[in-house]
Amino acid sequence: MWRIWRLIDPRLAVAGVGLLIAFVSTTIHLIQISGDRYSINNWHPDTVKMAAKVQPQNAALPQK
Repeated sequence: MWRIWRLIDPRLAVAGVGLLIAFVSTTIHLIQISGDRYSINNWHPDTVKMAAKVQPQNAALPQK
């Protein structure tokens, strides 16, 4: 194992892995919020039923 660390700088390896994890997690997050296909609220049938029951929060005011 020590031979690997003689070839690769440990500080750069740790920083590179950290950047890779940040990139992957950001990408996954952006994919999930980009549309309904990957929305976490549509995966489980119970959440779909609950979402259908909830009334819109920003509904228009009734006309007099």
